[in-house]
Amino acid sequence: MIGKRRNLEPAIVHNRGRCRAVAHVLVVSFLAFAAAGCNGSWRNATQLQLTRMEEGKNQFGAYRNHMVNNAILHDMSIADIHFIPHSIELSGTGVARLNRMAPLLDTYGGIVRYETMLMDDEMIASRLDQVREYLDLTGCDMSRVELKVMLSGGRGMPASDAIQGEENAAAQQEGRAAPTSGLSGSGFSGGLNR
Repeated sequence: MIGKRRNLEPAIVHNRGRCRAVAHVLVVSFLAFAAAGCNGSWRNATQLQLTRMEEGKNQFGAYRNHMVNNAILHDMSIADIHFIPHSIELSGTGVARLNRMAPLLDTYGGIVRYETMLMDDEMIASRLDQVREYLDLTGCDMSRVELKVMLSGGRGMPASDAIQGEENAAAQQEGRAAPTSGLSGSGFSGGLNR
C-alpha cells in the first residue's frame, strides 16, 4: 500500500495544480464579467433619463433633419451671433450653422444673407470673406453661392416698420431718444399685422 501511495502522490499534486489553475481562470473570468456587467450605459437615474431622451431623439432624428434642412433652405442666413464678438472669426454656433448649410448650398446653390447691425464696412466685408473661405473649405461650389448683407428671409415686415426701425437706429447713434410710434411690434424676424 505504501508503494501505491507514493505512485499516486505525483498525480494528486499534478491534479491540485490543475485545480488551482482552473480556479484562477474561473475567478478572473468572474471578475471580468462582473466588471463588464457593472459598466452599463447608465449608473444613476439622471443618466438613465438622459439615455432615454437620447434614444427618443434618435427615433425621430431623420424627420427632424429633413425639417431643419427645409427651414435652412427657406432662410439661409447668418447673423452677428455666428461670429465671435468684435472679431471676424466664426463662433461655434456659426461653424455649426455653416456645416449644416454647406451641403445644401452645394446641392442647390443660393444666397446666404448676413443680417447685421454693424456699421463698420471693413468688418462686414472681412466677415463675409471668412464665411466664403469656410464654405469653400467644406467643399461647397462657391460659383453657385452668393453672400449678401441683407435681412434674413421669411415673411419680413411692413415698409413703415422698416422705415421706423431705420429712424430709431439713426437716433440711437446720434444719442437722442428714438421715436417709438408706428411700430407694430413685428421686429426684424417678421410677423403679420392684423
